[in-house]
Amino acid sequence: MESMRRCLHVHQWPEADQAAWEAATSPGNVLDEHLGRGALWRAPTREKIRKSYGRWLSFLIIENRMRHEDLPTTRISRDNVAAYVTALEQQVAPWTVWSYTLSLFIVAKAFEPDGDWDWLYKIVAKLKVRRKATRDKTSRMRPPHEIVNWAYHRLDALHGGEDRDKTAVLQYRDTLFIAILINCPLRLRNLAMIRLGVHLHWTGEAYRLDFDPSEVKTDRYLSLHLPAVLTPYINNWIEEWRPILLNDLNIDALWIGVRGDPMHEAGIYWRVRRATEATFGVPINPHLFRDIAVTSVVDLTPENIGIAAPLLGHINPKTTEEHYIQANQAIAGERYRSSVSALRDRLSAEYGDPFQLKGGI
Repeated sequence: MESMRRCLHVHQWPEADQAAWEAATSPGNVLDEHLGRGALWRAPTREKIRKSYGRWLSFLIIENRMRHEDLPTTRISRDNVAAYVTALEQQVAPWTVWSYTLSLFIVAKAFEPDGDWDWLYKIVAKLKVRRKATRDKTSRMRPPHEIVNWAYHRLDALHGGEDRDKTAVLQYRDTLFIAILINCPLRLRNLAMIRLGVHLHWTGEAYRLDFDPSEVKTDRYLSLHLPAVLTPYINNWIEEWRPILLNDLNIDALWIGVRGDPMHEAGIYWRVRRATEATFGVPINPHLFRDIAVTSVVDLTPENIGIAAPLLGHINPKTTEEHYIQANQAIAGERYRSSVSALRDRLSAEYGDPFQLKGGI
């Protein structure tokens, strides 16, 4: 079943599937009544769905369920989907099973918009209910002040030292990733794409990040103001550390890899995990900084929960609540016990012990 993990590229799909994909995703005028359902998908969405469907086709081939004479939507049958879900459940987490099945439903609707896909939607809905995080995110989260203090001290120590070899450069860069994420928990895709003069701008007082709708998950303009405390660290990176790695001075990418080329999302992801695990004993991936931000707001200043959605760039506050607030029983129980203890101490100081027996019986 290991080969099922392979996601066939479009040119490896049967001709009928390639034709259906082309018809569903070809760009066109929004006023065109024949515009495919996938024509307006953003590039990351299209790529995600493409990979998911490639995995579906791999499954069909491996399980001898692929008949090239069948239409793509004919293959999306109850029996095939049931077998697919069962196979996925043996390989990936429940959340990922739901994600792959949801993508298959989206493709089915794109290939045959008028088809009866209610049965598939019900499967997706059931999988959504069953999905759950397989990793305890709360145990990997750290208080923002702990992360901030370490990052600033580490950056100061590196910049104040004499080493300017590539190892020191990479350490400075990785620490700056963390300093930015804890202050401004932007999505990994946006962090990786930052270009000097295109996304990163000097306002005269601090740096600001600007992204066009096509670059943002919510399809809206996104402007993020970086705190002034980060200014000297960003300046140091741009003026002193970054040039050490550059092979071509014309490269405008903010983040440079060890070979002198712009970094990709995967590289930043693993460097952040590695740096945080070495420091805090647990890996904190870039997305988890978003959880930390919202949970910190709820924990420390619950009256300011309204700022959480704009902070993360969410259109719907329910998205923030559903995905990021870590209101587990341990935290809730501790808050309750603290409240009861404080109330007891206040009443005791004011009234004494109301249950103390007076005299004898």
